[in-house]
Amino acid sequence: MWRFVCALLLVLVCESGGRPESVVAAQSIEDAEYAYERGEYTQAARLFSPLAEQGVASAQFYLGVMHEKGRGVRQDNPTALTWFRKAAAQGYAGPQSNLGLMYERGRGVRKDLVRALMWYHIAGAMLKGDEGKAAVKRRDYLTSHMTAEQIEQAQEMVRRCQQSQFKQCD
Repeated sequence: MWRFVCALLLVLVCESGGRPESVVAAQSIEDAEYAYERGEYTQAARLFSPLAEQGVASAQFYLGVMHEKGRGVRQDNPTALTWFRKAAAQGYAGPQSNLGLMYERGRGVRKDLVRALMWYHIAGAMLKGDEGKAAVKRRDYLTSHMTAEQIEQAQEMVRRCQQSQFKQCD
């Protein structure tokens, strides 16, 4: 049994480029997600925070959600927006619909329907299942209430965002 555990750890360390902290980070993200799923939001925030600061996109997304909803942390839309932007800049699909909604409703940012449409378009293309369908529904709704010029502007923003690999989206 010990031989198996040691071999497994060796494989994990080797696959992480020889950095044992990668193994710890993988375990920590699982612990943080588990705490979040159990509703232990303060504990989840404590576990997600260092991972988010290290650039782990899923941790950044979770912290964005937590700040948006006030779960385990003070409700703070500008902070939620910051974490969503950081995760989205890495091409992580999770926060893209959230960003669309924040821009559409003016939560933590000035209301900007063109930018909201951009994020919904990107989310609709990247997200699967119900989340993708919801983003497409929001995209289509906004499109039906916008001018051709606004739609064209949003499409150009989508192209720039995707071509820059999510570095030039805001």
